[in-house]
Amino acid sequence: MARSSGQTCPAMTYTNPGAYDRFMGRWSTRLAPSFIRFAGVRDGQRILDVGSGTGSLSRALLAFSPRIAVVGVDPVVDYVSFAKEAVRDARVEFRVGAAEALPFPEETFDAALGLLILQDLTDASGAVREMARVTRRGGTVATCKWDFREGLPMLSLFWQAAGSVAPEAVRQQQRRNSPPDASGLLELSQLWAGAGLNHIRTARLELAMQFESFDDYWLPFLGGATPTSAFASALNTETGGALAKALRDLIPDMRRDGSFVLPAVAWAVAGIAGSQASG
Repeated sequence: MARSSGQTCPAMTYTNPGAYDRFMGRWSTRLAPSFIRFAGVRDGQRILDVGSGTGSLSRALLAFSPRIAVVGVDPVVDYVSFAKEAVRDARVEFRVGAAEALPFPEETFDAALGLLILQDLTDASGAVREMARVTRRGGTVATCKWDFREGLPMLSLFWQAAGSVAPEAVRQQQRRNSPPDASGLLELSQLWAGAGLNHIRTARLELAMQFESFDDYWLPFLGGATPTSAFASALNTETGGALAKALRDLIPDMRRDGSFVLPAVAWAVAGIAGSQASG
């Protein structure tokens, strides 16, 4: 899935993978290599990419090692079609399927990984149990999620700007949509333990994204790929561009050429399926 908008909206169907890839996909792409290293991926493994979305994790896995084989599964047909076009490699295949009911036999994969999937799951504990079920004994089950409390300025700056120009509209938007999952490493560890996984470990994954200009950062908000970006586009129009101006004024440490860097933090968790650790 790797789809994270800062707010969740169960009724919304993600149907514009190209716009999503420009909005949040670039963050997924930047995060994927450090998540792969955390998960302990090794050459020659067969890996399940759960909630494969636009293919960010699958692409990074293929680049990580020459003998890795990947199967990506996502519940949204449009995203599966997009990933098939975006990630052309004989070592990967993409299929339609839900994390909560994975269409594979037990112990099919050496590892089951999910990049930024938890915020989109209807049954997170059921999905983790499914990931463990299809992973061989001693294999790794891992995922990561953004630190929505304070680790994603890309979105928190937007909400700060929106609140300054249209506080009532923001309150209404927040009432219509569920707040982002603010759980941290303890809750992730408990989720993994509840699925029967062993040797559980967690990590804080940090990254930084450089933007060449304010437009480089802002224009993907206008694509309407998520509840947040759809709200951003509509509110900017309604305020005659005041939202964009307020947001530009909040960007920290903008250089003289207009470029700037924003950090991000993700929480990661991994565990071992079965009773033995992988060797």
